[in-house]
Amino acid sequence: PSADDAELIDSPGIREFGLIHLDEQQVAEGFIEFHDALGRCRFRDCRHRQEPGCALLDAVERGDIHAERFASYRHIIESLDEGNTT
Repeated sequence: PSADDAELIDSPGIREFGLIHLDEQQVAEGFIEFHDALGRCRFRDCRHRQEPGCALLDAVERGDIHAERFASYRHIIESLDEGNTT
């Protein structure tokens, strides 16, 4: 994304922004380029990590999903995992 695609939110009094209230599926649905692959994994409970037949991983490998975007998704999911252990 270029700077033209970015948005700045000025919210006085807000110190933090979090996504802890979202589950992994909701986060994935927030990535528009994932939409074609979602629901196409071999396993219904696929977490898009290392599972065989993962449609998201296959899309990244083919170049249909940019690797940096998938890395951003994984970073968010990992932060949710960390938040759920505290």
